[in-house]
Amino acid sequence: MNFEKVRKKFQKLEKEYQLSLKPKETEEILNQFFNRPLAYLTAKLFHRLRQSPNFVTCLSMTFGISSGFLFAQGTYHYVLAAAILLELMIIFDCADGQLARMLRHSSPLGKTLDGLADIGTHMAIFYGVAFALYREFGSIYPFFLGLVAQLSMYFHIILYDHFKNVFISVAKPDYVDKLESLEELRERSMRERNRKASGNLKWLISQLHYLFYKFENYVVSIGYPAPANNFFDLFPEPERIDSHTRDIYYREMRVSVKLWSFVGDTTHLTIFVLFGIMGRLGWIFPAIVIYMNLHTAFMLVFQRIKYKNLGLEREVFWQERFD
Repeated sequence: MNFEKVRKKFQKLEKEYQLSLKPKETEEILNQFFNRPLAYLTAKLFHRLRQSPNFVTCLSMTFGISSGFLFAQGTYHYVLAAAILLELMIIFDCADGQLARMLRHSSPLGKTLDGLADIGTHMAIFYGVAFALYREFGSIYPFFLGLVAQLSMYFHIILYDHFKNVFISVAKPDYVDKLESLEELRERSMRERNRKASGNLKWLISQLHYLFYKFENYVVSIGYPAPANNFFDLFPEPERIDSHTRDIYYREMRVSVKLWSFVGDTTHLTIFVLFGIMGRLGWIFPAIVIYMNLHTAFMLVFQRIKYKNLGLEREVFWQERFD
């Protein structure tokens, strides 16, 4: 056996794996140490099969929606199968992005399809579990609790995704995905609308992106110190941030962004997986509503403290560094 050849092949795979990942500081713990390695192998398989990331996304959505149907059956064997399918959904949801990064191809259509797959899965599993609990207890209360839990989850995910992208934009400027301003998104939507095929899919996707991030701006404003309301109030010209400022931000905020990852999408879905395996469907919604909201409340306070430590309570802090 040629050990040198094997070593070089392993090093090549290791490098390719690292390039397929998001920055480790922003990755959810469960993804970083469990789901991403399995997702990489999945992405490699579909790369060899010459399948697109969007194909993997469609498979992910199929697993997720099927999981919700099985959760609704309520009996343990069905619930166990639902938990396994949901874990497969999580792995494939990681794999589509890793495959896109391996191919160096990311598109608004792919991001929109990925979002639709997530929403389809969320609707299926939340109300699948609610229906199973309704059948068990004969009360519509689980549907109300499921709605509160689902809205709570979206609140958590919006905050995590935003501050994750802020961290990447400031501390990891070479990374492919960066935070875009509302002005940039609006201009893109206008360009698509002014083309001859004004009703095309690209215009619809760009408009959906703009509306979503406009809503996100309202939500995340609670995580910023007054008078700032969003990232671009603190960093009006992100491309001009000097390396010293980036280093300061990295050192001060890497713990914060890692703690935000504990309210990410995968963590919420893993609650369904774990309690499903345990056969404790009734514990899922309280865990999300109570624990996740408490963690989010702590993080909002912690985020403001970290910004204050950086001097971000003064609106002109970063502008002063430019002048």
